[in-house]
Amino acid sequence: MISNRSEKFKLSAETIDAVSEICVQTLSEAGADKKDIIRLRLSLEEILGVWLGGLEGAPLQMDCGRKFGRVFLKVSVDGPAMDAWDSDELVLSSHLLSQAGLSFTYSYKNGKNCLVCNPRKKKSSMGQIAVLFGAVLLAVFLGAAVRRLPGVQGAALAVTEPLFNMILGALRAVSSPLVFLAVCCGIVSIGDLSVVGRVGKKLILRMIAGTFILGAVIALAGSLLFPVATAAGGEISANFSDIYQMVLDIVPSDIVSPFQDGNALQLVFLGTCVGVALLILGDRVTVAQNTLMQVNEAVQFLMSAQGKVIPLFVFLSLFNLILSDIGSGFSSLFKVFALAIPACLLLPLFYVFLTAFRLKVSPALLIKKMLPTYLIALTTASSAATLATNLDTCVKELGIPKKVADFAIPLGQVIYKPGFVAGFFVLALCMAESYEVPITPLFLIMSVLTIGLLAMALPPIPGGALSVITVMFAQLGIPTEAIALAVAANAILDFFMTAAGMTCLQVQVTLAADAVDMLDHKKLKKSV
Repeated sequence: MISNRSEKFKLSAETIDAVSEICVQTLSEAGADKKDIIRLRLSLEEILGVWLGGLEGAPLQMDCGRKFGRVFLKVSVDGPAMDAWDSDELVLSSHLLSQAGLSFTYSYKNGKNCLVCNPRKKKSSMGQIAVLFGAVLLAVFLGAAVRRLPGVQGAALAVTEPLFNMILGALRAVSSPLVFLAVCCGIVSIGDLSVVGRVGKKLILRMIAGTFILGAVIALAGSLLFPVATAAGGEISANFSDIYQMVLDIVPSDIVSPFQDGNALQLVFLGTCVGVALLILGDRVTVAQNTLMQVNEAVQFLMSAQGKVIPLFVFLSLFNLILSDIGSGFSSLFKVFALAIPACLLLPLFYVFLTAFRLKVSPALLIKKMLPTYLIALTTASSAATLATNLDTCVKELGIPKKVADFAIPLGQVIYKPGFVAGFFVLALCMAESYEVPITPLFLIMSVLTIGLLAMALPPIPGGALSVITVMFAQLGIPTEAIALAVAANAILDFFMTAAGMTCLQVQVTLAADAVDMLDHKKLKKSV
């Protein structure tokens, strides 16, 4: 049990050790991941060491404990502003890691330099899956029982349907601003492209291009595996007109309607415009940037809180589905797993063999070097859990310079998610087929744009996938009844999608470093 505590010191070398020990003790009691504890401790000691050079002897206050159910750490030192993260090598990494809840965030107010961290408790993926499948089994059992009682069936639906609609409405209310803020804050967090240099620009372009190329390939494969309503004769020009209008409609007519309608393309467009504007204006809009980041934190907190009711949401949705029609909905899950899991397994293998061919290195050697990161992601479904191993592999085994890996890996974990592109595309196609939504060329093109953009905007928080699935289905015209099935499938696919993404990220960073002659080929080809 964590108890709130507040202690005051004078900043000194001895104080840094004492504050560091308090940090470790608090995080350990909170059940934080051991690797996160080590990284946060090193970050805290590094920042306090910088402050020691200019603020030695200044009053320091350490506050920690639990507030509104969340663990928090706060260190404040009196004196002039001194942002230790404000350096070319650390600024990008610190901002991106802060978005994932893995770093201290800096602020200066009321004459105090403040560091704040709200570390997340170590997730038990298997525990979450057990709860989710418990909800599924309970829905099946109760639904089957109630179906045998016609007099009770109507009364049950009268209770569960309004409750389901209420939860869905709450999810939609948060999901639209969440997507907008995720895109906007992701762009602002880049800071200044001059910081990341040539390799950063090339890497970002590779990630964006790779995301949409992968979506296009999956769309082509989907057209072979699913019945596509093709146009004929005069309908071709009509379809072209629809596609052209869809592109034009990306630009909203007003600011409010994209949030009301949950239009994913317009939300991403608005987020991109605002983010780029704030990025260009830089220091002139520091207050606006900080305000946006704080609003993003608040919205993410709300979505994390809503994520706790996902089992209830799944139960209500499946229960209502069973009472109405138990047929095609569940059968579509088997097709989802049969297509999505092999796709997520083959995707990293393709990337590895492509890299081996381009860099003239043994595929078996690359697989051996990348396997530890892949296995951690596969067993935890957490990109954050792979961070330390991922960075270590990139620097020591793949020959990527440390300064490149330090910003490229956190950046990639935020915006590059090819595994989710594959998994979400299969989900969309299977649910569209199951609920008789026509799969047309327009549907496929819209899916490439929507899923590609939403995968990059997927927030790294509990419930983030649900928010994206909700917006994605609304954009593609898939009924809300399919959301619960998609969320249940996502609980399993998340492991494979995350693992695929981590390997593909290592490949992209390796190729980007090679493209600007910064890759150590001797280290890359050295046997393990």
